[in-house]
Amino acid sequence: MEGRPDILLIMCDQLNPRFLGCYGGPWPTPHIDRLAAEGVLLREATCPWPVCSPSRASLVTGLYPHGHGICHNVMRRDYPSVRSARGEEGIQASDRTTEGLLALAGYDTWHVGKWHLTDEDLRYYPEMFREHLEYGRQMSEYFARVRQGTPEDWMDWFGWALPVEVSPEVRRAAQGRPLHAHLDKMGRLLMAHGDIYDVQVADRVLRRLRERRDRPLMLTCSFNAPHPPHAAPEPYYSRVRPAEVRLPPAGRRVPEPRYRGDPAHRVAILLGEPGMREFLRVYIALILLIDDQVGRILDELDHLGRAADTLVVFTADHGDMAGAHGMITKSTGAFYEDVVRVPLIVRWPGRVRPGVSAAAASLVDLMPTLLEMTGHAVPAGLHGRSIAPHLLGTGDRSGPAYAFCERLPSTGRRRRGVPEGGDFMVRGQGWKYVRHRDGEEFLHHLAEDPGEERDLAADSGAAVVKADLRGVLAQWLSATGAQA
Repeated sequence: MEGRPDILLIMCDQLNPRFLGCYGGPWPTPHIDRLAAEGVLLREATCPWPVCSPSRASLVTGLYPHGHGICHNVMRRDYPSVRSARGEEGIQASDRTTEGLLALAGYDTWHVGKWHLTDEDLRYYPEMFREHLEYGRQMSEYFARVRQGTPEDWMDWFGWALPVEVSPEVRRAAQGRPLHAHLDKMGRLLMAHGDIYDVQVADRVLRRLRERRDRPLMLTCSFNAPHPPHAAPEPYYSRVRPAEVRLPPAGRRVPEPRYRGDPAHRVAILLGEPGMREFLRVYIALILLIDDQVGRILDELDHLGRAADTLVVFTADHGDMAGAHGMITKSTGAFYEDVVRVPLIVRWPGRVRPGVSAAAASLVDLMPTLLEMTGHAVPAGLHGRSIAPHLLGTGDRSGPAYAFCERLPSTGRRRRGVPEGGDFMVRGQGWKYVRHRDGEEFLHHLAEDPGEERDLAADSGAAVVKADLRGVLAQWLSATGAQA
C-alpha cells in the first residue's frame, strides 16, 4: 500500500490521565495537550490489566492476558539484578505482534525505552535501548562512583544507583524502615539532565526520526516515568510546590474494606499527609519532565516536515492510585478508575478529525487499529477490536460500548500460562461492574459517581443493571476463552 503512514507510539508507565491538562488535570502539560487538541482524545480508555508486563503484552499482541498468558512482570533479562527463575517467559519470536507483522510488510520497526517483556531477542527489533540492559551498561561507571557515597545519598533501583536528596517528610515517615517500591528514597534527583534515562530515550527517538530511511517507520518511544524510581530532577522538582499539590477530597481517601490491607494503602498510611504531598509532588514533576520530551519529539516531526505523514499515539500501560481511596502506586487488587484508566490520544493530520471520544477503547485494541490504519489485514483470533473506523469516520463512529480488565493468579515459576479463576471488570455505558474470584461484587455508576464512593452491588434499584453487566461479562469470557 502506497502512502502508508509512519507510526510513532509514545508510551508512559503508570500515568494516571487525571494529571494531564487535556484530561482536566490541575497542572498544564502543554505538549501533550497540544497533541490532544490536534487529534482524538479517548477519555474512557482503559488497560487490560493494571500491571506493566501483562498490559504491555496485550498492547503488542491484541490479546487479553488470558490469551497471551503473561500473568507476571517479566524481570530476568530486563532487570538483571533480580534473581528470578531460569526460563522466565515473556514475548517470543513466535508471538504475533504489531511490529512483527509490520516488519514483514516493509516497515522499519524500532523500540526505544522500557520494554519489560524480554525473553529472547526479536528479529524485528534490530536494536533496542532498554532501561536495565543498555542504559545500565552505559551508566555502570557512573553508578559505581555514586555507590561510593553513603547509603543515604543514593537509591538502589534494580542496579541503578541514583543520587537523591530525600525530603524530611519522607525520612520521618520511613524512620529507617524500607517503604514499598523504594519510596523511602523519594525526593529530588541529583543528576545532570542529559544523564536521565527518559531524556536519553527522547534523544534516541530524535536520532531515529532524523535517520529515517525510504521505508515507512514504526517507532515506539517508551518512557519509564512517572513510574518509580520516584525521584524527580530539576527544574521540575522545584516547579511543583507541596502546598500547591491537591489531595483527593476526603470522601475519595477511603478504600473499600477488601483493599485496606493492600500495599498501596499501607504505604500511604505510613507516609501520612506530608509524605503523600511529596509523593504527588514527585509524580507531577516526572509528568512535566515527560511532557517536555514529548514536545521535543513533536517539534522534530514539524522540523522534518513529517507531522502530516505520521500517525502519533500517546498512551500508558496503566495508571496510579495517586492518593485516591487513600492509596498510592498500583499495588492494589482493586479496579479503581485511577489504576484502570489510561490516556489515549491519536493524531493523524488530515485523516483523524480532532475531537473527544467516549468510546470504550482498550490498549488491546491498538494492534488491530494500527494494522487497519496502515492498510494491513487484521488477523483473525484477536481479542482487540479495531477502532480505526471510529477514528477515521469510515464506519461505525460510536466505537466499542464496553471494555474489560482482569487480574489472574500467577502460574508460578514465571512461565506463561493461564490458571483458572480470576478477578474481572466490565466498564461502559456509564457503569462499572467488578467480580472477584471469591464472588464479591462491586457496582459503580460512574456517570453519577466518578469517584467510586458508592458501591451499588447490593442496591435493589440497580439490580437490573448489575444483571445486564453480569451477562456482558459472561459473554466476553465465553467469546475470548477465559477460564473464569
